[in-house]
Amino acid sequence: MLQSMTGYGSTSLQIDELEIYVEIKTLNSRYFDSKISIPPVISNQELIINSILKEKLIRGKVDLRIKFMGSSNDSVAFNDSVIKNYIDKLKEISDFDDSHILKSVLSLPNSISKGQPSLSEVQTNKIIDCLNSVIEHVINFRKNEGKNTLKDFIENLNIIKEYSEKIEKISDLHKKNIKEELETKSQNLEVNFDNGKFEQEVFYYLEKMDINEELVRLKSHMNFFIEILDIDLIEKGKKLGFICQEVGREINTIGSKASNSKIQNYVVEMKSSLEKIREQTLNIL
Repeated sequence: MLQSMTGYGSTSLQIDELEIYVEIKTLNSRYFDSKISIPPVISNQELIINSILKEKLIRGKVDLRIKFMGSSNDSVAFNDSVIKNYIDKLKEISDFDDSHILKSVLSLPNSISKGQPSLSEVQTNKIIDCLNSVIEHVINFRKNEGKNTLKDFIENLNIIKEYSEKIEKISDLHKKNIKEELETKSQNLEVNFDNGKFEQEVFYYLEKMDINEELVRLKSHMNFFIEILDIDLIEKGKKLGFICQEVGREINTIGSKASNSKIQNYVVEMKSSLEKIREQTLNIL
């Protein structure tokens, strides 16, 4: 199954009176790159969470957000030392009434802190289970994206195959026509020359134009590409990218050897389809 690196999943979890929201977004990247945003109360689980993400999502840019939506267990605490310091400073400025000062001080930064709910081991484990569930949603999203990409791969591979078959037919006929043309011109020359050497030069010239080997290798590379698509392997993107490089090398060689305008046009079409494939391999796991 082909997997894209683009994925998304989210869910909400109710633990007692605490509502928890978990969201994961993934994009393509050469390596595993995670950004984890979680409440302080579960910060001690960050390494475990990161390990789970890396094990299951393998590669890509991963953005995880866990948010506590609300709880009646939230606590409010007065920062006594901060409040006292505010009051002392204000009294130094002017002789304020204590009740008026207190109202003002409580609205100042850091006077009041809102605590996070404490979680038991059972509650923490439920959050981890929820995370694993969201990861499965992301993987399914990636697989669906992979199905669409697979269709595009097959379509563009068929285009390359179609043009390579056309080039093969034209190439053989083109070589035959050039050989006949050279032989006709040589017969009209009013000079004496070594026929054996002439035949040898014609052979070398046609050999330089020959693209049969490139076409054979091109076909082999494309078959290998399809083989990788079919095998039961999770990570395929990098291998497919390497095969694209080999396919591109053969297409470029065909273009540099061919002197026929139709072949040159077909090469351009093949390069266009290959570029589409290459771009999509960058987003494949």
